[in-house]
Amino acid sequence: MRTKGPKEIVRSSKRNHQQLNRDAWSMKAEEYADPAELKWDSPDPVWGIWQIPNESIAMLPESLKGKRCLEIGCGTAYVASWMAMRGGESFAIDPTRNQLTTAARLRDEHDRHVVLLEAFGEQLPFPDETFDFAISEYGASLWADPYQWVPEAARVLRPAAQLVFMTCHPISQLCCPEQPDLRNGTALLRPYLGMYELHWSDPPTVEFQLPHGKWIELLRSCGFEIEELHELGAPPDGKSQYVWADANWAQSWPTEEVWVVKKRSSRLP
Repeated sequence: MRTKGPKEIVRSSKRNHQQLNRDAWSMKAEEYADPAELKWDSPDPVWGIWQIPNESIAMLPESLKGKRCLEIGCGTAYVASWMAMRGGESFAIDPTRNQLTTAARLRDEHDRHVVLLEAFGEQLPFPDETFDFAISEYGASLWADPYQWVPEAARVLRPAAQLVFMTCHPISQLCCPEQPDLRNGTALLRPYLGMYELHWSDPPTVEFQLPHGKWIELLRSCGFEIEELHELGAPPDGKSQYVWADANWAQSWPTEEVWVVKKRSSRLP
């Protein structure tokens, strides 16, 4: 049987997943306000469920001076804040108004220049070749359809611009229980082949995950060169706010991954 390529995927649930995810994050927004304040207060980026410091996984360069930067699916926009602190002209989009309200309050309190826009990662409100750098930490990288947001990211990035995104590792998703109060185990609970939409019930949400081969196929088809793939477990003293994230489990298997890709130069064939 012929496998489906990027142009053949049927996105019948696109409108539904956007509404489900926006509704869920509208309800969750308040519980993410306090963590956002800590991150806006800190000049030192930390990443993912284990709060890995940027010195260990350099998702942001030390300087973004002179670069126009975009966070795709920003939530409370602390990543956009860090980009602004590194000299970047910082833009951030998110579809959840409650999250953007927190982001706007913190931006004003810190007097930090970040442009906030309400939009979905699948439909970026920018002209072609606008940005020099783009990033998504569990934003569009997890909650938006990759066959929509990755081409959009490619469209708004300039030649030789970098895209960095962090999301769940497929192994973690394969072993993640449906019940939110249970930790990852060692049993495979869903198939790897054909992995795409993951539907959760508490609250009703849709996440997106691709097998690594499909990520490579998609990124290359959108004009990206793959520079790095980091597969991350928990640090020895790792702690997480998420019940399912077991630090002992994550000493043996990766929970997260970071892709670093660069848009091919238009001068190349």
